[in-house]
Amino acid sequence: MTGAALGGVFVACAALTTAPAQAETSATVKVHTQRMADANLNVAQNAWYDQGDQLTLVCSQRGQSVTGHLNPSVPTGGWNDLWYKTSDGSFVPEVYIDTGALGVVAPDCGDGQPALESEPASTNGPTTGRTTNVNRATPGQCTDGAMQKWFQAAGSYPALSGNAKDWPASAQASGWTVTDDAQPRSLVVFQPGVQGAADYGHVAWVNSTSQRPDGLYLNITEMNNAQYGGVGAWHTRDVKHVPTMTYILLP
Repeated sequence: MTGAALGGVFVACAALTTAPAQAETSATVKVHTQRMADANLNVAQNAWYDQGDQLTLVCSQRGQSVTGHLNPSVPTGGWNDLWYKTSDGSFVPEVYIDTGALGVVAPDCGDGQPALESEPASTNGPTTGRTTNVNRATPGQCTDGAMQKWFQAAGSYPALSGNAKDWPASAQASGWTVTDDAQPRSLVVFQPGVQGAADYGHVAWVNSTSQRPDGLYLNITEMNNAQYGGVGAWHTRDVKHVPTMTYILLP
């Protein structure tokens, strides 16, 4: 794994993990569609599925929201972020297959148990998006630490997918409020190159904010800071807010 320095410190964060589950069910492909290496359209394409192909669904995973709704069991009028991993190791969006049933029909890829997620709820302030009972992050990475801190505050995990750099888009698709306004009780996302973040980006939990003569500073808790223990190690420090840093808010 490679990365660059964040505030003079080597930091690299990997994608969320998936693990195969045991239960299996079948589905029919409704349209010529891509076989993807993960639950989004920005990864390697393995090949294609043809209309009428019969798939064995190994597990389910929330990923990039897509539209199409060729699955007659999926309500129309919006986007859907549910994907299935098939027995050939590829991922396909639920909207392009017919499972013959409403709802999730395969166990969650993270722990072999059915995916339990809540729907977004609107409030007068930050919105409460989808949550899950599973921490899908790669153990010891910054994404893992961010998930753990969120769980400590909220009692559930946000339904996010991808590397740290992908989290703002994933959070918006899952119904969470994303802003460039630094706030406590949030996740701060550093895009690649922002304050030296690596190619995967970086994410940390914001404990508090404070205004100083030279700008706004955050007190953050992060995981995977090489100067303070590296993979799996916690570290708390102050960092200055700069443009392009974004925040996923916990209401």
